Amino acid sequence: MSVESAPSGSPGIEVEWFDFGDRSRGRISPDEIPSHMAAGRFVWIDVDLHQTDPETLRRLIGGHCGEGGDLGDFAAAHAAAPRRCQSQLLRNNDSIHMRIVNASIDAAKGGRESPLADVLDVVVGSSFLATIRTGDSTILTAVRRDYGRDFEQHATTPSFLIYEIWSRQVEAFLATENRLEDSVEDLRILLNEAADDVGLTRMTEVSDALVVLRNHALPARRLLEELVSRRTNLISESTLDFLGQMIGRLDNLLADIGSNREILESAMHLSLTRVTFRTNQTMNRLAVVSTIFLPLTFICGVYGMNFDVMPEVRWQHGYLYFWLLVAVITGAMWLGLRRARLL
Repeated sequence: MSVESAPSGSPGIEVEWFDFGDRSRGRISPDEIPSHMAAGRFVWIDVDLHQTDPETLRRLIGGHCGEGGDLGDFAAAHAAAPRRCQSQLLRNNDSIHMRIVNASIDAAKGGRESPLADVLDVVVGSSFLATIRTGDSTILTAVRRDYGRDFEQHATTPSFLIYEIWSRQVEAFLATENRLEDSVEDLRILLNEAADDVGLTRMTEVSDALVVLRNHALPARRLLEELVSRRTNLISESTLDFLGQMIGRLDNLLADIGSNREILESAMHLSLTRVTFRTNQTMNRLAVVSTIFLPLTFICGVYGMNFDVMPEVRWQHGYLYFWLLVAVITGAMWLGLRRARLL
């Protein structure tokens, strides 16, 4: 089914209507929202704050979604959100506000989080759904890839959009975890070979990335759990059941994150133990050599003294006797250390 291009005159604001009776949809301008809502159609309002601002949004749309509050206020709250925030859920009698934080982290850069562009505010009312973002959203990009086909084939209620958003969010978590799992395996092999500065630095980065992923996934799980446990007329029962299944997927994800961190710690401890063992072996060999040469050094020290009367110095075979003494002492020390299992 073809969809008309978004009308001009509202940069940063895209509005699409859905009719679940005949499975039709289309794009409209913001000023057409009231008439489509009055006709019983559901409206999706997508706002990019890189191209518009809360005041413009409040002027164009604020009054059109009265039962859900002023979207300009939600946009202002999104713009004021700190760079590092967590997924959270806010409710009132007429709407649900979900803040969804994607887990776009870079293990190669110490697990640093992505900027505010990966924070998506979703406001759900009885006749509309609004998504508010700053710049491109990886979640919405994935949603737009498939939602048209899913709407035409499967959708029966407006809640399908909520399912589409959360499905892509969970898939993004899993994709990030899969990439980190590959990094964990590579590091395990690397640390088994040698524990150098490069490997330990890389291990720290991947471990930090796993922590960041966990810090994103755990609040998202809590959000879903609260959403499912407190039923609402704004989300269909079937969608809530699907969201409940996503909680199980996030539980598995959190368990995998814990396992990968344990694998990293075990690989690091094993590598450090191997290095310590090799160091101890080297020190043991040095100690054995020092032990053997200690009496020889003493003898050399004695005969290196400058006294006028040293009888052994004038012996005809004194030099030969010295080396015989050295050989006897060395042999005796070697046999003693062998019996003590130090060699």
